[in-house]
Amino acid sequence: MTPPLRLAVADDEPLARRMIARLVADVENVEVAAECASGDDLAATLATARVDVLVLDVRMPGRDVFDVLEERARIAPATMPAVIFTTAYERYAVRAFDLNAADYLVKPIAAARFREALTRARARVDDRVAAAGAIGNVARDLGSRPSRLLVPERGRMVPIEVGAIDWIQAEGDYARVHAGGKSFLLARSLTDLEARLDPERFIRIHRSAIVNAERIAEVKPEGSSRHTVRLADGTRLVLSRGRAGRLKSWRL
Repeated sequence: MTPPLRLAVADDEPLARRMIARLVADVENVEVAAECASGDDLAATLATARVDVLVLDVRMPGRDVFDVLEERARIAPATMPAVIFTTAYERYAVRAFDLNAADYLVKPIAAARFREALTRARARVDDRVAAAGAIGNVARDLGSRPSRLLVPERGRMVPIEVGAIDWIQAEGDYARVHAGGKSFLLARSLTDLEARLDPERFIRIHRSAIVNAERIAEVKPEGSSRHTVRLADGTRLVLSRGRAGRLKSWRL
């Protein structure tokens, strides 16, 4: 007989954990092997317990769950469980699929949708070697400079080449990526993207804007302390005084 699929349920709300347990009870050959109420609990569970599938809420107290997963994928990719994210926040889907998530469920979760997610996760577990390789590749990419970014477009996630990005603007806790005449809203802060992108290629010219240096057509002074950056597509952006030194070699 095939051994049961071992789940870890990570959610800081006891009611949410009980709900997942009830959904699991209706699925054959699946058992809840561990429960976690914080990011710290999650890190300890992944380090000590055998977990096939992780049903994970995005927002919990303690350590950031994405940091925990990225760390575990680097340290022990072969034991990394398939991950099903459960959350009330759709905006985290980009980071979830960056981490090769098996599925992403928005609360409240329907039983049929949960079974569908388990089917996808089971396929990952059945081919754990291939899944571990994919997660390891993603983890290495997260630790280096990505060549592509996943962006939302018409209800799906599509990759765009980093080199195709013209500029990125801040929109609160989000970032809008402008590339090839299109724009894509990402559930990431401008600071997060700045940390991931190559600083020799992408320059933060203002607290609300990062530009691809290759797209800069000119940098013009506008008075004694103000500069304007014009991109190849005609976009004009303000260069803050404190960041003007980064663009000295581009001044015309």
